[in-house]
Order: sequence, then C-alpha cells, then structure tokens
Amino acid sequence: MTSCTYPHMFSPMKIKGVSFKNRVFASPITTNRIVDHGYPAPEGIDAFETKARGGFAQVTLTESFVDDEYSARHEHGLNVHEKHMTTFHMESIMTLTEGIRSHGAVASIQLNHVGAVNHPEQIKGHKNPIGPSAFVREDGVQVDGMTVEMMERVAHNYAEAAWNCKALGFDMVMLHGGHGWLLSQFISPRTNRRTDEYGGSMENRARFPIMVCKKIREVCGEDFLIEYRVSGSERIEGGMNLGDCVEFCRIIQDYVDIIHVTSGIYHSHVETKAFSSMFDAHGCNLDLAAGIKEAVRIPVVAVGGFNHPQQIEDALASGKCDFVALGRQQFADPEFVNKALTGRADQIAPCLRCSCFNPLAANPGERPIPELWHCAVNPMASRELRWRQAPLPRKQRKVLVAGGGVSGMYAAITAAERGHHVTLCEKEKRLGGLLWFTDIDEHKESLRRYYKSLIARCKEAGVDILINTEVTPALIGSLEPDAVICAVGSGPVIPPIPGIGKATHALEVYKDISRLGKEVVLIGGGAVGCESGFFFAEACNTHVHILEQRDDICKDSNDSQRRALIPRMKKAGMTWDCNVCVTEITDDGVNFTDRDGKACFVRAGSVIYATGNRPNDSLVNSLRGIVPWFVVTGDARKARTVKEATYEGFCAAMDIL
Repeated sequence: MTSCTYPHMFSPMKIKGVSFKNRVFASPITTNRIVDHGYPAPEGIDAFETKARGGFAQVTLTESFVDDEYSARHEHGLNVHEKHMTTFHMESIMTLTEGIRSHGAVASIQLNHVGAVNHPEQIKGHKNPIGPSAFVREDGVQVDGMTVEMMERVAHNYAEAAWNCKALGFDMVMLHGGHGWLLSQFISPRTNRRTDEYGGSMENRARFPIMVCKKIREVCGEDFLIEYRVSGSERIEGGMNLGDCVEFCRIIQDYVDIIHVTSGIYHSHVETKAFSSMFDAHGCNLDLAAGIKEAVRIPVVAVGGFNHPQQIEDALASGKCDFVALGRQQFADPEFVNKALTGRADQIAPCLRCSCFNPLAANPGERPIPELWHCAVNPMASRELRWRQAPLPRKQRKVLVAGGGVSGMYAAITAAERGHHVTLCEKEKRLGGLLWFTDIDEHKESLRRYYKSLIARCKEAGVDILINTEVTPALIGSLEPDAVICAVGSGPVIPPIPGIGKATHALEVYKDISRLGKEVVLIGGGAVGCESGFFFAEACNTHVHILEQRDDICKDSNDSQRRALIPRMKKAGMTWDCNVCVTEITDDGVNFTDRDGKACFVRAGSVIYATGNRPNDSLVNSLRGIVPWFVVTGDARKARTVKEATYEGFCAAMDIL
C-alpha cells in the first residue's frame, strides 16, 4: 500500500538483496534496560519491536562496541563482540532480531569504538585510551597513538562483531564514523595529526576506515549491508567541514552501501547539532546530506530533527537524500510511520527535542541526579513492556475528566482507548490549557502540534468533549461518573512586590506582544521566563533584562536546554542579574537590591513576571469526596512540565479498572 499523501516516503527501495518497504529509518537511540550484562533485556526487545511494529523500514539497535578492552564508553551496548557466547546470550539476540524482522523491518545495529575520548575507568585494565595520534587531553588523560598492528586488531574486532551480528539475524550494520568517535578521529584534521601513511591527505586519513570496511566485507560477504555514518560537518573550529566529508565519502562509497549523514561531535552535542535542539530547524543536516548526495552514487540517509511526515516527503522529493532517519521521534511516537500511511498524521505526537537522551540533571554547581530515559509526549516510551502487561479494566466505567489541558486530554484518550465512556469538560472555549500561547510562539511549534494531536486523538477515541463547561459538584452529581480525573491546572504565582499591578504575567503578554516597550524587565529567570523572554526579544526587537533571585538563570531546565538557550539569549541582546531581590515596581522601571545588598534601578517600558505557578487547590478541594474514585493529575497536583502532566494523566486512566 502506498500513501497518496506521501508517495516518496512510502516508495520501497532494494539495496543488493535487502528490501526497504519505505524510506524511513529508526536511527540508533538508547532506552531503559536495553541490555542486561550484554544481552538484550525483555524491555529492550519489546522497545525495538515496538518501533518495527510502528512501520519503520529499518530499525537500528543502539551503539554497541567492538571489543571489551578499549572501545566501550558505557554498558548500554549489546555484547556482539564476544567470540564464545552462551546459548542464552545468542537466543536472546536472535529473539530481538526476529522481533524486528517479523514486522517487515530491516534489522540493523550500530557498531562503534570511541577511541581517544574514552576514559581509563571505562577501559579494561584502566589503560590509556587510543586514537590516531598521541596527546594529553585537557582533562590530563594520556591518549596513545595507534600502531598499524593496533589498527589491524581493531579492524579485526569490527569484522568479528559484524559476523556475529549477521549470524544472529541482523541484516546489516551501521559503522559510526561520526560524532567524534574513533573512525571520525582518523578523518578529521582536528584529531588526526599523524605524519605516516595514515595522516595528512584525505586519501591517507581514510585508510583506517577503509581497512575496517574491507575486513567486514572479507568476513561477512557482499550480501551483508554496511551503512556508514558520517558527520557531514563537525561544526567546530579546526574540525572536518562539508568539503572534507564530501571528499571522504567519494572514497568510502566504494566500500559501503549507504552513507548516513549526521553532524557535530558528541561532547558538544547541542552546540554542533549532533542532537538538535528545539531552536534548530527541522532537518537541520539536510543541506549536508544534499552536498554528499550530489557527490556519491550510493544511497544517502539524512537525520536531524525531522518530526512530521511532510518534512520527510519534502526532503525526499527534493532529491537531497534517499532515506530519512528519525531519532528521538521514535520515543515520541513509535507509530509515526503507520499513522502517516493511514491518514492519521494529525494524531502524531511530535518530538519536542527536550532531551530525553540527557538523563542527568546538571545545573551548575549541583550534584547530578540520575533519571530514567523518558519522553515528554509518550508515557509508554521506555515503559512499553510494563504498561502492556497492565491489568485490563474489569468493566466499562463512566469517566469524567475535569480540565482540557495536556493531562486531562491524555487521561481522556487513555481511558477511552481502554473501553471506558469518557466525558471531558473544559471551562474555557478551547482545549489545550496553558499551551494556547504556542499558537503565537514560533519556537514552540512542536509543542503546539502536540496539544493539537491530543485534540485529534480525543475525537478519534470517541471522547465526549464539552467546552465552556466548568466541572462543579452539581455537574458531577448529574453525570454520576464512576471516576473523576481532576486536571484543572494551575494559576500564576503573583509575587508580593509593591507595584506588581503595573506588571503583566508572561503568558498574558502573548495576547498582544505589540504592546511591549523597547525596554523590558522580566522578573523571574526560570525556564518560562527565559524562553518567553527570548521569544519577546526576537519577535519584538526589544531589549529584555531578567531579574532572578537564584544564583543563575534557567536552573529548572536540563543541561542540553540550557546549552541551547543561553547562547541564543545572549545573541538576542538579553541581559540578566542574579541573586537579586526586587523591592518595587514603579512607573519607570524596577527597584532591586543586588547580590551585595546595593540598591539598584533598571528602567523599563514594560515589566513582566514569570515567578512560577501554583495548583488550583480550592477548585480541586471543592470537587473532592463526591465520588470515591477521584484522582488529581498534572498542574492541579503540582505545577511542573508537560512531561509530568502527560504521564500522570496516562497513569490515572490506566488505574481505572
């Protein structure tokens, strides 16, 4: 079946003997409990089979390493390098590949060696990491330059790992030759300073990657596909640029079957677009893929922030690439491809690029806090097996959902899809809750599409939607529901500052941004203040100065978001003071004391505040006790983010049995 809406996206392609049913790949990403001591855990098998079931033409397992000595940087990789595997180990991997292939997807796995950026603690025997050139890193770690014998040994390890992959059911392998790992260290002028036949010209620098590819061909044969991942540009001073990569790809195309174009380096992943941020264009590496596509005769894959079928269709129709790979979008909606195929593109949950891959809180000066890898818009992501095994409802229930924001809508969708009769009431004239502002903020277009996808899914699931309808005790009494999910949201915290009546809450400003003055003071430098202030500064060409009582701005954002946002704030001309106490808002500006207790004044034509939200407790409490089954979710429970609102709405509905 071919989609008339996206004909290029659903055009099949055959490479050698391997058939790809469409042009969308699931690129390698990590998930929770993907492996257990080197073999796939049940959760990992289920997660990857879920992507195959969702319609992807190819599913690539997350990076795995080619030896247990120098190559690995973490323990999430599948152990495919071991020469003598146990029967259980082999059977578990074959169960994984069978699961992927059973849905018509091509099974692939990314093989990697991190080389010079590894750490002695990750290396067997705590030896120095190895790379193309010997040097002492900025962190004081000695890197040993590889001898020809070491190169041959690593090439052998790649080939043996690839053979194991072929024997265990993979149709192909992806060699990670980008993001600053070992293969790319050889071809990048930033990291290869050799003076022998493996350094200098691109022809010389390409010798080691060619050695690896030739060894895999020798061991695995011509019928086993090799996909080679490159950074089309490292986007860093002294690094490889597009011209360098084009020259390399012209050479390597004789030894591989597909070239997969990403960009950047892992250790500056936000800054170099190895993982794009919400502020980067969708398809941010497509120009790089196009440059390489023009220069080679083999298929080219583009990856980088694609999250809508039309983006993929346009990229393919333009001839700039032959395939598009989706990374974090797999988490957001593993049914992405099937929804596009069956006319449900409006129900796709778009990836917000909010850093599910960034599992550690990393605010400056604070100890990191471990977190699981989860998705803001898909509560099933990385939890597929657990929730699929959840108990089914014993009977159909009448469910009333109070509030049509993210949490309420997700609760309504989940309850309706589980067979309950669901009524969703929203007191305003539209659904979406606080996310109405995304209709205006161009940086939030994916978040806008998310809440609109929930509206489409509510309608598809048969939810009875009542707008302009506030849930009251009387309404609950008249409807007689079996369960009430209370998702009535939150309201802004109004700081007790003299003159606060002269200021406007950040979200209210979106209703008419033309009224902003040329000098804006924004009280509150958390995520909401920083992100809205950045939009105002760009959209209105106004100067925004933030006053923040904590010791830094944007502290409630994760590390990746901070690294993407703060440089853009500076470029937009925004300024800020931290460790301050605002004492008064006047007609002309804002009085405050600085970190030293000194009285200061900043002039402002407009004053905005974004000092947090608090739950609508009085409304919540007025609805309690009417029915026994009463659950509070989202901001009505505690004002936080879309991620918590989505998950709590989902969980509340799943518990109605």
